[in-house]
Amino acid sequence: MFNRYQFPMNIFMVFEKVTPIVYTSSVLTPNHYVCFVDAKSYGQINYFLKNELFYNFSMLSEISAIDTLKFSDIIPNIDNFFYKNRFLKYSIYYFYTTKIRLTLVTSLDNAYKEVSIDTLYMNANWLEREVCEMFGFTQKIKNDQRILLLDYSKEENPMVKEFPTEGYKDVYYSFFENQLIYLNNEFVEL
Repeated sequence: MFNRYQFPMNIFMVFEKVTPIVYTSSVLTPNHYVCFVDAKSYGQINYFLKNELFYNFSMLSEISAIDTLKFSDIIPNIDNFFYKNRFLKYSIYYFYTTKIRLTLVTSLDNAYKEVSIDTLYMNANWLEREVCEMFGFTQKIKNDQRILLLDYSKEENPMVKEFPTEGYKDVYYSFFENQLIYLNNEFVEL
């Protein structure tokens, strides 16, 4: 698991209730902790970290996700957390007062929708919208559901591993018709 004396005590008191898997390295990056937590406790942990006295001066650096479709083929002895969850969402935080960098990793599942943290962090709105669009997962209690990069009529998610790399359609904007035009690609067998 982890060494309890190296982990900050006030964060440990919160995380011991959700039984996380914690990884840390004092050699590579000191004061950087990676915590695998359950998706149901993600919103409560963020709320606590933003309102706790020593950690309220924090910055959300990144929210993204990973598709672990073929991870077991690449790394055969990978942790059990990766086997059970195909999509993993990670959030990286930096706490100014304690100089700690924390990465929270949760599983993405459409059966359970996470609570949005855009009321806690200003940049979370953009980052959550990006994850929703690229991986196809939505949050509860999200005010801004606009699309960032893709067309509104498309249902594909480009960061999912089943997404085709070449594409089946060509897209261009027609000035004469004032709209996007989709043309089917014709693949020629050699």
